[in-house]
Amino acid sequence: MSGQAGALYAQSATTLTNSMADIGEHLAARCAALQRNPTARECEDLAINLDGARRAVLRLREQLIAEGAGDGR
Repeated sequence: MSGQAGALYAQSATTLTNSMADIGEHLAARCAALQRNPTARECEDLAINLDGARRAVLRLREQLIAEGAGDGR
């Protein structure tokens, strides 16, 4: 993304951090759904959600680094 377009879509580290608990709750619900109904489709749905959570954590990491709040690792 270009600088201006990236700034338009960028979220602050605080906003991204605040979404982590919601993501965790959603993942817990998906895990419970898989336990109740262990199907290939439920596995696929959970895997998709886990990938989304991974991407959200990496976005937070990048934003922390950009804001100088990360440890740079």
